Parts: sequence; C-alpha cells; structure tokens
Amino acid sequence: MSADLVCGLQWGDEGKGKAVDYISENYDVVARFNGGDNAGHTVVHQGNTYKFHVIPSGVLRGCLGVIGSGVVLNPDSLEEELHQLDGSERIVISKRAHLILPSYKLLDQKLEGLKGSKVGTTGRGIGPAYAFKAFRFGVRVGDLFQTGLEEKLSEARRLVESLNVEWIEPDVKHWKEILAPYVGDDYKVLHEAYLDGQRILFEAAQGFLLDLDFGTYPFVTSSYTFTNGVHAGSGFNAKKLGDIIGVSKAYTTRVGNGAFPSELSGDTADHIREQGAEFGTTTGRPRRVGWLDLVALRYAVRVSGCNKIFLTKVDVLSGLDQVGLVTAYEVDGESVSDWFDFSQGALERVKPVVKWCDGWENALVEGKLHKNLLTFMETVEGTVGAKIQWVSYGPSDHETLCML
Repeated sequence: MSADLVCGLQWGDEGKGKAVDYISENYDVVARFNGGDNAGHTVVHQGNTYKFHVIPSGVLRGCLGVIGSGVVLNPDSLEEELHQLDGSERIVISKRAHLILPSYKLLDQKLEGLKGSKVGTTGRGIGPAYAFKAFRFGVRVGDLFQTGLEEKLSEARRLVESLNVEWIEPDVKHWKEILAPYVGDDYKVLHEAYLDGQRILFEAAQGFLLDLDFGTYPFVTSSYTFTNGVHAGSGFNAKKLGDIIGVSKAYTTRVGNGAFPSELSGDTADHIREQGAEFGTTTGRPRRVGWLDLVALRYAVRVSGCNKIFLTKVDVLSGLDQVGLVTAYEVDGESVSDWFDFSQGALERVKPVVKWCDGWENALVEGKLHKNLLTFMETVEGTVGAKIQWVSYGPSDHETLCML
C-alpha cells in the first residue's frame, strides 16, 4: 500500500502538472484536495498540450482522477476541461466539494478593490467560495441532487445581496447534467483503493509559499497547499503518506504582489521570462522572476516534510554565464541563512545574499547533465536538505531524467 504527495515548494507555477503526469505512470489514483480553477497545470503528453485547472493531471496516464472535498468547483470550467479528453478517463468528484457560484466572481473583484495592497487574485471566486464555506452558507456538489437546494441558494443569495453584489442565478439544470456521471465519495474511494493495494498520488494546487497559514500572508491563496491539506481536503489519513515530492523550478517566479527577495529585473529577467514562457496558465499575466531562493526553499522543505525534489526548467537558464542562488538574507546588517519570516513586512526588508555558479550552455551534454548544472544541484541539495530525484530539461514528458 502506498500514498504519496506532489506539492509545489515555491509561489506556484513550479511545473507540478508535468511532474504529476510523469510520476503518475506508476500510480493507480491521482487526487486533488485543494484550490479550484485558479490553479493552472500545463501538461505536454504524447505530443499534445493539455491545460488543466481542476482535473488531476494523472488522468492522462489512465489513473482514476479524484477531485476531493477541499476543492472548490466551477462546473463550467470543469466542462471546458472535459472537452480536452476523449471520454475514456475515469473521474470522481466529491459530493462534499463546494461550488463556485457565478456571483462569487463579482464578489472576488469587489473584495480585491477594497484592499489597500492588492493580493493579485485571479478573480475566479475562489476566496469567496472558501469564505461562504466557513460562513456555512456554502452550496456543495451533493446539494444539487438533494431536496432543499432552493433554500440553500436563497441563503447564499441573501448574503451576496447584503454585500451589495449582483446575484447571478446559476444554471443548476446544466450543472447537474455535467456533474451527475462523476459525483461520489472521495473518502470512500480513496480509503478502499488504499486497502486494495492501489497506489495513490495526491496532487496539490498552488505552492507552499501561497499556503493560507504558512505562506506569505496576506499574499496567499485561500486553501492549504501541501501536506496539511491532504486530510482536510480528501478524508485520507495523512499519517499514511509516504514520499513528499516537492516541485521547484531552477529559479523562482511569483504572480501578483508581495515580497520577493530574489527578484530580478532587466535583461536577465527578460531572458528567463521569455525562455521559460513565464506567463500564467490561468490569467496570462507575466510572472515576476528571480534566482532560486534557497532560504525560502529550505523553509518549504522543512515544514512540508519534503524528502524528494522534482527540479524543473533547468534548460531555461541555459546560455547564462553565471546563475545565482540566494543562500542567505542580509537582515539589519547581518547575514542570516536559517530564517524565513514574512510577518509584519519583515521579508520586504531583507537583502539577498547571492552565491554565483558557473552557467551551462546546454543542460544536457551527450545525454548527461552538464557538470556545472550538477554542481548547481549539489549546492541546492546540501542547503535545503532534500534529494533531487528528477530533473526536467524541457516541457515534454520525455524531457526528464530520473536521478537514481
């Protein structure tokens, strides 16, 4: 029996879609447990490009895809994703997952407008869906098929309108048609699969530094993005997890506002952004880019329990004479490496201490990783305390090396 987790170690966009697609070949079930269609996982599989926001990437490998209770679901987005598939894929959607009602998008935009410091939300209604869930005004997938649905929608409408936001009536009939073939009990499915000896892979959305509690609050998402979300978002006992596989780019990116100690500008930033196609899968927004921040990465590794790293986009840094690694922060004139504090603007005050590594013209030389890239990886492993198990040197599924 085996259950493992893939989670992002940065501010999202680390390449989890590719990682899950590659790794899930060895699994029977792949499950999402957090987030909604604010997540964007791009997968190039057998020459075809897929963009998933809700459906677990592993369905392309024949895995059963489970959308857990901790996910907030927009049925319209789900329908668009289903059109990418050929219909042979197996999907289960938790009856406990909360629905994103159309008015939540308007509420999301209004709330963002009230903030002095914009979070940079995708505006897809994710935050309001989680808020309504906490307020106990939420409408769940299973409610679509139960008596009492009209009363629940009326309660949600009264709250929406009390906030001076327009109520948009959801197309309940169409939603039921979309969801009916897939609704089930995520806990039951996952528990029985585990007892039956099937291998389960949990697929996190967003990244560690966007976690509601352990991320760079308030510039975070509205869910729990790593090990802490598995139990709450799927009903699966997190004590039974085996490997915690963390995905990290060979550099760092961030979308939206918030502190970014390793951020770059100028020609180097433009090179990385263009070579890495650093534009949001969900929003299309250009991402902020910077050197790989080992202080933040070690924090993510420690708290998440990560023991294996899937390193992505090493090819993007090809052609640079030197590549930077942030190994410490300068705080009030002192160099600090074993510290990560985002409270009360502390992270905004730090200055990065950069270690320079010799660059590489090409990530691969005669089928092997460039010696300078290997030195770069050794520094990462020695600093953060986790082994790099996989290296991705291109967008396609075959452009990956497993480091045995």
